[in-house]
Amino acid sequence: MVDVETTGFAPDVERIVEVGVVVLDPSGQEVGSFCTLVDPARDPGPTHIHGITGSMVDGAPTFSRIRPYLAHLLSGRVVVGHNVDRFDLPFLRAECRRSGGDGLVPGSLPTLDTLRAAQDHLGLRGRATLVDCCTHFGLSWEDHHNALGDARVTAALLGAVRGRLGDDVLDLARALGAAERAVWPGASDIPPAVRVRADALIG
Repeated sequence: MVDVETTGFAPDVERIVEVGVVVLDPSGQEVGSFCTLVDPARDPGPTHIHGITGSMVDGAPTFSRIRPYLAHLLSGRVVVGHNVDRFDLPFLRAECRRSGGDGLVPGSLPTLDTLRAAQDHLGLRGRATLVDCCTHFGLSWEDHHNALGDARVTAALLGAVRGRLGDDVLDLARALGAAERAVWPGASDIPPAVRVRADALIG
């Protein structure tokens, strides 16, 4: 389960300013998490949306510093998120390329996009935002546009979608099988230093 906050909407020119990962076991239970602000080496962009200011990312790790551990967390897993295919994953690929060229960009990856599932199987047409989908299932959360908060509520959304549709409709067995061969290059299991919102605001 992954979510990123960014300086804008175009992965080729914009940057990640926060990343959150929630690791789930095959049953959907959380077994780990990771979150940090990321120094984009530029203005953080729409603070009015994600709440991240320049002073908050000052002193945060760069994406290059956290990339090896992210690669470790995401290798061998299905990459799940809300609009992950068109937003989060393209940003992660672009940042990996900036960190070290095409050799650090993962190849084919199994994904499960809760936005696409909602559009294809739940009748939620149009934008089917995370708020729309969570409202549909009676889910709520306070920390909107907070990478870890959004990742956690998306995990809850995934559980609700699995309960409604079943794993066969989501083709989850195939995705889990493909995940066993999914590799993010340059992985390291050594956790990096991080900077989270609470620390940034206190500082």
